[in-house]
Amino acid sequence: MAKSATEKLLDELDKLAAKGRISPEEYEARRSAIIAGNVAPPPEKRGGGLFRWGLLGCLGIIAAIGLFFVLLFVALGVALNDAADDTPDTGADVRVALATGASGVIAPEGNGSKKSKVTILQVVDNVPSANQFIQPAPGKKWIGFEVEVENVGTTQVTSLDWTLRDTTDQEHSRTFWTGAEGSAIDIVYNDLTPGGKKRGWLYFEVDAAAGVKWLRADPNPFLANDLYFDAP
Repeated sequence: MAKSATEKLLDELDKLAAKGRISPEEYEARRSAIIAGNVAPPPEKRGGGLFRWGLLGCLGIIAAIGLFFVLLFVALGVALNDAADDTPDTGADVRVALATGASGVIAPEGNGSKKSKVTILQVVDNVPSANQFIQPAPGKKWIGFEVEVENVGTTQVTSLDWTLRDTTDQEHSRTFWTGAEGSAIDIVYNDLTPGGKKRGWLYFEVDAAAGVKWLRADPNPFLANDLYFDAP
């Protein structure tokens, strides 16, 4: 028959008295308190550490550890994806040989998600005017480039800034008003969403005896990384 809580307390008290750990007076005082019910029984001992939780507790801990590693791998995957999407901030320009069908991809420094792909469709030297009232200045000529710009990044891109350097090392901005055919279909655009394309003409007025040294597409005049089409 199992002992009651009071009997267990009295047994423990007797053991302490037998070992001489308490005085006779303290023994009598504690015994009276136990019998009067003024001493609460000690709590039952349970298994400690990891095993006190049982099988379900162990499974819960294992699941928590597994969830931690899953979240860690997801975070690493996102970081690697972002890194792959970014153009390295090296300040390096992209240089491509100027030719029909040539293309290059560029993004502003530190903005790798804003990638623009430029393709040269045609290069026309000494472009004729279809309007007798709009002609190149005396001793000048127009050089025309038909190009296609495509947003191959993941965010919206704005218009590129274009510059031509001729063989005398003179640099020229675009000529917007010409009498050349196709000039109404210009490559000017406000923005392109991802996957969007725009095709049109670029014209530059240069000395009649000059040729092309390079054509530059600049995605952001305030940042590094430009795209150059170098003439052979």
